[in-house]
Amino acid sequence: MTYREKCDARIERMQKKHDAGLISKRFPEVSSIVVDMEHHRKGISPILLLRTLIFSSGSHAYFHVECLNSDCKDCTEGFDLDQVVAAMIRGHASSREGQLDCEGNGLTSSYVNISYKVTIQYTEN
Repeated sequence: MTYREKCDARIERMQKKHDAGLISKRFPEVSSIVVDMEHHRKGISPILLLRTLIFSSGSHAYFHVECLNSDCKDCTEGFDLDQVVAAMIRGHASSREGQLDCEGNGLTSSYVNISYKVTIQYTEN
């Protein structure tokens, strides 16, 4: 990917984040969302990264996580947790765990995956 393509992709991600709106507007019944993740990459240089994302009601409702495999040729979208979060809110679920895989082709790894736990705290009425 050229420098210009990376810049264009970054601008597009920023626009998507802005277009998603705020959690307070899109999901007014939610006070906070916490996403705990473990990133795994198998292959020559396996890595494990623990990461926690905390979203308040004033955060953008954009739940997209970049793929850590920088040389991945088939994964340009990363991991999208938007459907997971939206389904949880529709069902008023407070916690869900799962795993998302990237089957992209890279020079240094066979694939990347994340294990996640999403915890949602709702406002009290």
